[in-house]
Amino acid sequence: MKKLLTAAVLAATAPLALTGAAPAAMAEEAAAELKIPPPPPGKGQVLFYRTGGLSGAALGCAVFDVGAEDKLSSLGAGKYFILVSDPGPRSFTVKSLETKDALTLEIEEGETQFVRCKIKTGFMSGRADIGPSTETEFRAKHKNPKLVDAEDMSPAVKATNYPGQ
Repeated sequence: MKKLLTAAVLAATAPLALTGAAPAAMAEEAAAELKIPPPPPGKGQVLFYRTGGLSGAALGCAVFDVGAEDKLSSLGAGKYFILVSDPGPRSFTVKSLETKDALTLEIEEGETQFVRCKIKTGFMSGRADIGPSTETEFRAKHKNPKLVDAEDMSPAVKATNYPGQ
């Protein structure tokens, strides 16, 4: 009888214990969510991200300004970086062994735009593909986004993403 009474008490209090834990777990999840800072006054910004997946997992997605020799950054699977820019048109390209893809954006003051890079299947290796995206798509694809390592960024991009380093 004593075991039956203990089981009944545990069964009755279990939902209370779970509801007490749920807000704590939800708070932890919300704290882990990326908070995207606004661009500095007079500037706009672009958040570049790379989708994950098995296709091209070992390849990086090197992002360049069109015509530039030095890359802005390389995106590994599940990584992102933010580029602060003056308003106006700006063109970007990604390169891989088989192809080169480009995208031109009209950067607006005070606005954050999103650009995704994914690696598509190619003949000999993966093909980098760059395209416009949205914050909703970015958050749906990345529950726990990781910032690109500082050594994979140009000095200007590093200054935005790793201030004080």
